[in-house]
Amino acid sequence: MSERPRGPELLCIGGGAALLASSFVHWVRRGPGSRLRGHDLVDAIVDVGRSIPGLSGARLSALWYLVPALGALTWVAVGLTGAASGWTRGVGIAAVVVSGLVFVAFARLAGLRDLGLGAPLAVAGACAVLAGSIMSARMHQTGP
Repeated sequence: MSERPRGPELLCIGGGAALLASSFVHWVRRGPGSRLRGHDLVDAIVDVGRSIPGLSGARLSALWYLVPALGALTWVAVGLTGAASGWTRGVGIAAVVVSGLVFVAFARLAGLRDLGLGAPLAVAGACAVLAGSIMSARMHQTGP
């Protein structure tokens, strides 16, 4: 049995954990919705009258719920297909896009200064998943 590098694989798994954990920490530090999560958080921010054209509260809620779901999907992809697979890379790309959109939306709705730990944790987790997958694929191409 050959030894393969575990670093990129652990980076993917840790990134998935960060995506999932982001749903349990505060996305807004101060102001409306600061003690809420999920659709209640989005509703509180939108009820204050803040909005983004083309992004309704329901759409933002759906995107917010996709963040931890993509974290769990990362674990499934790594477990079934490995960190180097196109499947894991696809999940990483989707996680970067979704968490980036949600980060920008929350920064615009709540203000960058009022963002809590959840938004940057989600972005960092998504970047870790994608970076781990790319590193793993390159290691498989060139060998350990």
